[in-house]
Amino acid sequence: MALPRFRKQLLSVKSRKLDDLFEAYALAARTLEKLHLEDQPELLAEYETTCLQIQAEVLRLLGEGERCT
Repeated sequence: MALPRFRKQLLSVKSRKLDDLFEAYALAARTLEKLHLEDQPELLAEYETTCLQIQAEVLRLLGEGERCT
């Protein structure tokens, strides 16, 4: 996950929602990397947006603290 400032907090929080988001992010990031290598610019923006949306949702859940379980 591309949120290095929140690494300690991410490691300390146990949440099924966050685990699901981490998995979704990993899949989207892998696809984004593949699209870069295959030079498919038409899909790059879509996956970049998806990654940013997942990061924003993770930050929102971190801001909710205990309620993100």
